[in-house]
Amino acid sequence: MNKVYCFYALHYLFVLNSVLCRRSLAPFDVRIDHHKVETTNDLIVNTPRPRFSWKIPVSDDALQRNIHQAAYQIQLESIKLTAIEKPFRWDSECILSSASIHVPYTNKNDLLPSTYYRFRIRIWTTNSNESSQWTDWIQFRTPIFDLYRYIINEDDLNWIGSTKINMNELRKEFTVPNTSPVKSAFAYVSGLGYYEFYLNGNKVDLSRKLDPGWTTYELRTLLVAYDITSNITIGTNAIGIKLGNGWYSQEQHGESAYGPPRLLFTLFITFMNGDEVKVFSDQTWTGREGSIKHDSVYNGEFYDSRNDRPNWARPGFNDSLSAWIMPDLLPSPVNMSLGGIIIVQDMPPIRAGNDALHFEVSTDEQQRSYLKAEELGDIKGARLADGGVLKPINMWSSDSGLIIFDLGQNMAGWCRIKFRGPPGYGVYIRHGETITLPDIATNRSARNIYTENLRAATASDTYVLRGDPAGEVYEPTFTVHGFRYLSVFAPPNALTKDDVECPFVHSETTLKGSFSTSNPVVNQIQHNIQWGQLSNIMSLPTDCPQRNERRGWLGDAALSVDEALYNFDLIKFYQNFLNLIVDVQRPDGQVPNFVPGNSYPADSNWGTALPTITWQVYRHYHDLLTLESYYNNVVQYVEYLHNVYNTTGLVNFPIRYGDWVPPPPQPMTNKHLITSFGFLHDVYLLINMSQALSRKEDTNTYTILYQKLAEEFHRVFFNSSINSYADGMQAAQALALALPGVVPANVRSAVVDKLVADIRQNENHVTTGIVSTAQIYPVLSDNGYHDLALELISSTTYPSYGYMFTNRFENATTIWELWNAPLTGPGMNSRNHIMYGSVGAWFYSHLAGIDLSSNVLTIRPRMASEIKKHLMSKLDCQLSTLYGRVHVSYTRNEQDTAPKSILLRVTIPPNVQARVMFEPLFPGAQCQTLTENKKTIWSSHTSMMNVREFIVEKDSSNELMVVHVGSGHYEFHASWQ
Repeated sequence: MNKVYCFYALHYLFVLNSVLCRRSLAPFDVRIDHHKVETTNDLIVNTPRPRFSWKIPVSDDALQRNIHQAAYQIQLESIKLTAIEKPFRWDSECILSSASIHVPYTNKNDLLPSTYYRFRIRIWTTNSNESSQWTDWIQFRTPIFDLYRYIINEDDLNWIGSTKINMNELRKEFTVPNTSPVKSAFAYVSGLGYYEFYLNGNKVDLSRKLDPGWTTYELRTLLVAYDITSNITIGTNAIGIKLGNGWYSQEQHGESAYGPPRLLFTLFITFMNGDEVKVFSDQTWTGREGSIKHDSVYNGEFYDSRNDRPNWARPGFNDSLSAWIMPDLLPSPVNMSLGGIIIVQDMPPIRAGNDALHFEVSTDEQQRSYLKAEELGDIKGARLADGGVLKPINMWSSDSGLIIFDLGQNMAGWCRIKFRGPPGYGVYIRHGETITLPDIATNRSARNIYTENLRAATASDTYVLRGDPAGEVYEPTFTVHGFRYLSVFAPPNALTKDDVECPFVHSETTLKGSFSTSNPVVNQIQHNIQWGQLSNIMSLPTDCPQRNERRGWLGDAALSVDEALYNFDLIKFYQNFLNLIVDVQRPDGQVPNFVPGNSYPADSNWGTALPTITWQVYRHYHDLLTLESYYNNVVQYVEYLHNVYNTTGLVNFPIRYGDWVPPPPQPMTNKHLITSFGFLHDVYLLINMSQALSRKEDTNTYTILYQKLAEEFHRVFFNSSINSYADGMQAAQALALALPGVVPANVRSAVVDKLVADIRQNENHVTTGIVSTAQIYPVLSDNGYHDLALELISSTTYPSYGYMFTNRFENATTIWELWNAPLTGPGMNSRNHIMYGSVGAWFYSHLAGIDLSSNVLTIRPRMASEIKKHLMSKLDCQLSTLYGRVHVSYTRNEQDTAPKSILLRVTIPPNVQARVMFEPLFPGAQCQTLTENKKTIWSSHTSMMNVREFIVEKDSSNELMVVHVGSGHYEFHASWQ
């Protein structure tokens, strides 16, 4: 756009707004290709046409409202060029646009591979007469885009390892000539199953663990890109790679195609004069068995530190005590005939400790201006903000002589333990989620850790001391445990709590949601959900982190994705998981029950992960490209279900798992109804996707199909003799009510009444499994029974979420797999499962009332009646969106003179329009006055209010009050009679 025209257009806009301010701060929280630049050290953009997002800064002045972006400018240029490379610069110039998320790179030329770039952004807003400051220049680099083609065409590049010995340490020395300054040194590493990368004696990325991400290796193997330019020295350099079995081991899967660890490595060093040095994995490397004698994800690690060679990855290393031999050339894990690829890992890695979790919202009670510490209640477990490393809160000697440490929090990770003892002394360490129950006959507890629920996983580590007189610290390398307790058998020295620290380990992410209320039961559930979710993001969403399973179950992932995206920034994580699903999608459209895996066909409530995750990622990030990328796969999957339906109808729609693990002794409701729900749910999602993408023909096709299925669902499953669905159980009613247009208007109230009656009959408890539990809370809130939903979530008797941490046996700090875990056998009894964590989405969508599903943000906290207001009289919720932080906080009956009232504080970020909705506080209530910052903006005694900034509407059908607002901080007070 012509700069002169842009200047006059902006000048007109600013005069129109009559606001003159000094130059504003620069945009912040900048993202490129969804990567958060503030928390990414080596920023790699794996696309030649990236997109940009940023947030608009505002001052602390609470009077600044209705701020919108008027224009933006992006400048991008190549840097660190060799003598033969041509400089590149792109300037978008001033673009009149309010777009601040997913803004495209619009230059006609693609970005080049293996190139450094930098960019900066500035904006114009409606509250300033000049541009903002520029952001600092932000550097990134591109990898080799067509990496697999390069690899298969490079004859000197091979996978190496050994079929003869446990070759888990490999090294290679190379020389860097002093002919020209080094411009760049890019390494690409894939060590299967896991690896660690050392250069010149130092680990390249200290907190990076369990690389690369777990995939169906024959179809997709991930290669990790490193910029090691600053680590390279002139002269001799040395590379060291440690290898672990990881998920590539036959021990984990019994996969005959998998085998011993192997390495693919390439290093490109480019000099300023254009010369190159390449280092490949080949038979010029040497390898040996290192200190790790055995490693297993399930069964832990055996580490003999007497085999440590401290300088093994340094130049000039000479080992007179070990045999370093030439590695074998091993076959690639990738099956080209199946379309397999090797590709750069484009999601955050697994990390340990404080590098694993970043924060966009506060979790500190002292920062909550609207909830006091005593109102929050005493939260059991560790705080996320404490640094990601847990210390024991207690220790004791068990009846069997073990030293037991209690971390006070169930988690995923491992421990660093300090030992001092003679060389060759072996220490056995075991992990567990709980301790043994008391003996009924003697009422005594052995206070040993309970490991039977780990099934075939030993979850144990063995460490053999080297005898360092100064002491030594053991920390596992290629395993991970799910645990709260650890036992140490016969340590060589007396241990104290200070000798143990345990890093929390999970895929790197950012906390973007914070939710607390005056209801301590809900606060503990929220705590348990967040810790359970983090424990189960380990390069892919797992079901549990402790036993011999830890698979990417699609059902668990589908149920938890909405909750996970409210709490954590995980778009790259879930895009990777969607890739894993479509990798194994069969030509007829079916997907398995878990990935990696071949459990075909999926139960419909498991296969729904493909459409559900696609839709939820779009809903939370408003990223149409995600819909476009996976839309055809979703259509293919829905058509597979459609073809199955054409054979079976809904009445016999196939079942595998159904409404998994309802609370004993409750049975499962009609299983075909449950799987039919999954089918209808996915057809409805596909209609929404096609509308978002303007696929009108598909919208029409699947709307007709859905209407047919909705009529059939009611006809087949409605039981007119009891005026409810199937056998009248809660699950059947909740699932039917959750499907739009299924329950006819003339029976809807009867179905809702049946659901409520069954809950009351069960003394205000659920009888639902994982599929219907995810639906029952929003169904109750949306159908006039929000009080009952609050009673259910506040319950502490069996079966309930509250029972998990108030029973007399054990206090949960994560979500259980089973409602009655302490009273059930070990076969399937995880204490850290995320599938029931689905209720966390209802916390944000209904209790805080934040709805992200449209371009207009909706804030509609669901209100308990005056009778039940004690269940939730205060709430505080923060949610960091791509536009900025949304803050919702309310206090019931805040003023003694207005007993039936609510004080609602709302913060809306810039560039956002919102509608704030006030629900009646009791049946039949009507709003009397609505004030903002103590100024009346609506009154029932005045036919019209003329208040600048606010458009107030009253919905006479349900007495809702609706206020339309722009960005800013607002304090509303609504009184009801």
